[in-house]
Amino acid sequence: MQNWNLIVDKQIFIINIKLLHVFNGKITRFQIILFRMDVEEEESTSSAPVKVQAKKRKRRRKNKNEDQEEYEENKLYANQINQKFGSSKGFKHKDETPMFEVKGGKATIKNSGNHRLTVSRTLDFHMNKLFQWEEEPDAIESAYICALCHESGRKRELFGPYYTTHNPIKHWPTFLAKKPLQTAKKPVKIELWFHGSCALWAPNVHLHGSQLTNLEHQMDIFWSQNCAICRKNGASIAVQNKKNTFVHYPCALNKSYKLDEHTLMCNS
Repeated sequence: MQNWNLIVDKQIFIINIKLLHVFNGKITRFQIILFRMDVEEEESTSSAPVKVQAKKRKRRRKNKNEDQEEYEENKLYANQINQKFGSSKGFKHKDETPMFEVKGGKATIKNSGNHRLTVSRTLDFHMNKLFQWEEEPDAIESAYICALCHESGRKRELFGPYYTTHNPIKHWPTFLAKKPLQTAKKPVKIELWFHGSCALWAPNVHLHGSQLTNLEHQMDIFWSQNCAICRKNGASIAVQNKKNTFVHYPCALNKSYKLDEHTLMCNS
């Protein structure tokens, strides 16, 4: 065995030739081992060759039962939906087989009538559950008018009830309900109704699911502001270029004010 050193770009390559088989004085098999080390580093104490590992992609092994488990889970969920929202047991023509329907050269999948009915019932159930509210018996019942513009639901539909708790109430809306006694000592909850457009044009009030957010703080502000047109409180829309001037949404429409949906303000 013999070593040769080769220096290239401040790196030492040690060439090691190892004779593996000699027959009749002739070399029939040999092995070349190449070592590399930097000149600045100390002599390596290890004699093992450096192995360069090839980068391997990590492949996700797919479980053979994954598809079957997913299918069984979906099937179980579908059966639960059918039992709850599907057709009655006495329904004679129960055909759940989907079909291909070709119209205008385009093929679409057409589900059975039972399937469409079940999906429709399921959606209706979840939508009603999302937008339902619970009545709160401890709340003060208010008049069935808009808590902002004072108008009834004859011309425009009222939405609600919404509930707000105030402690204490700085500006009690006497047009909605009679002011309770000792309001400053404990929180007071009141029932409120709104026109959709009035709530939409109320600054810093947002619809989240079935609830209006930031309603308690903003209502105290709106009830302290009188409309520049009808002189009633509950005005929420600020008039541009006029300090401390506010109007109701229907009052602004009646006076042909220009409403800016980006700033929730109007211009007279």
